[in-house]
Amino acid sequence: MIEIRREDFSIDEITKKMKDPKIGALSIYLGTVREFPQGLGLKFENDNHAIQKLEEIEKRAINRFEVNQVTIIHRVGFLGISENILLVAVSASHREPAFDACRSIIDDIKDFHKSWGKEVLK
Repeated sequence: MIEIRREDFSIDEITKKMKDPKIGALSIYLGTVREFPQGLGLKFENDNHAIQKLEEIEKRAINRFEVNQVTIIHRVGFLGISENILLVAVSASHREPAFDACRSIIDDIKDFHKSWGKEVLK
């Protein structure tokens, strides 16, 4: 599941939806806006390119690792210091593929952020 939204999200709601008797591991990453010199926060625009890129990242992880489900939720708009930006949740039968897929997704999104996110300065 890929979702881009302005409002915050609930980690508990997402993980409840991903639980299944076949699942032995849920790897979850929560990205937040960190403090940076002269910065007020980050800004992400909502566009079709972003959703397409996140879908490519999701498909690549599913094809590369033995995982059951991938959820990526990314917020857009202005996000202040300490606000949630990103949730990546990966379910798998075993922990190793869940960890590996989650890390791969995060690394791919980090590369994508270089062209998508903008720092908002004081």
